[in-house]
Amino acid sequence: MTRDGLVVLGIIAALASGCDAAGATYDACGAYGQCGGGRTCIDGRCVMPPSQGDLDGGAPRPDAGPCRAITAESTARAAPVDIVIAIDNSGSMSEEAAQVRRNINTFASILGASGLDYRVVLISRPDGDRGVCVPVPLGSGEPDCTSGPEGRLLAIHDAVGSDDAIDLVIEHYPDYRDFLRPNAAKAFLWITDDESGTFTADAARDALAALEPSGMLARTIHNSIVGHYGETPTTWADDAAGDCESLADPGETYMRLTQCLDDANEAIPGCIAGRSGRVCETDWTAIFESIARGVVEGVPVPCDFALPDAPAGAVLDHDAIRITYSAGDGSRHELVRAAGPGACTAEGWHFDDGASPTAITLCPELCRTVQSDEDARLDIGLGCFPLLE
Repeated sequence: MTRDGLVVLGIIAALASGCDAAGATYDACGAYGQCGGGRTCIDGRCVMPPSQGDLDGGAPRPDAGPCRAITAESTARAAPVDIVIAIDNSGSMSEEAAQVRRNINTFASILGASGLDYRVVLISRPDGDRGVCVPVPLGSGEPDCTSGPEGRLLAIHDAVGSDDAIDLVIEHYPDYRDFLRPNAAKAFLWITDDESGTFTADAARDALAALEPSGMLARTIHNSIVGHYGETPTTWADDAAGDCESLADPGETYMRLTQCLDDANEAIPGCIAGRSGRVCETDWTAIFESIARGVVEGVPVPCDFALPDAPAGAVLDHDAIRITYSAGDGSRHELVRAAGPGACTAEGWHFDDGASPTAITLCPELCRTVQSDEDARLDIGLGCFPLLE
């Protein structure tokens, strides 16, 4: 990427004089673009154009060479995500608070390495064994317990009770609303050994979606580190289904939010499920890593490039497009066209519409690779064919 976060799209034209890329000879156009024998001048070459009927009917088409050189900026930017974390500061949460302090920078580093442009809102008391003062680099550490140098953290210093995490997230919304970005994906991380006292999952979703400006929190990814015994809705509260001695009460509301279930445990269409961990685990490193990677995978990332117009008198040959990814480490990768989003690979791309394409879309894994590479470059070669009027 360039330093301002944009991938530069180089539409490369290798124009030769007298021979093409395969070594075949051809007649160069005259000073005024004149060609004999019914041929047309395209990019300095005299070629025989097909008729429009030939083009529509799929007849063989002459190689008219690459299009003229065009340079443009892509729309592939670091995708924004805003994360709201609420941690229970009640008397039973001393070890859990320590786990958060130990792992929150690992969580942030995974987000940063993915190429996401992330911000974190943390609602927690900052002091004492049950508080969280975020260390550098995400936070400032003591004594201020504010943001680190990059300004990615907004710490709201308030004690979260055992059953009022959702209440405080909504109550403090005016304090962090301006820190959120309307175009950013939103993710929540609920950390508690107890159950919500006021809100059910359905009521929580409704309350968040109703916050202004409209739509700011309408679509969110919920993640949780809470207490539960079994792994299914019918066994979350069944102490015969597992062992979790440190929980005060199973966090069923948070599990429903995380797993995209309504209050009746029915799946919610279109909801993006998050990830969860059990509060009774003794080491949360793997939990935070899993949740961070879940956020990375769940955030939609735009990697679309509009196809430029062909030169006057020509049409694009969509079958002749070639894309090369030049990585910051000096390696070059010839990318592979996929039939569609469902056929994506780690080095693949596809058209937005196979029948009438207007844009090139990088496959998700490739998109994230490109966005996390500050020196990435994509070279896209476009083939053209002349068009008879």
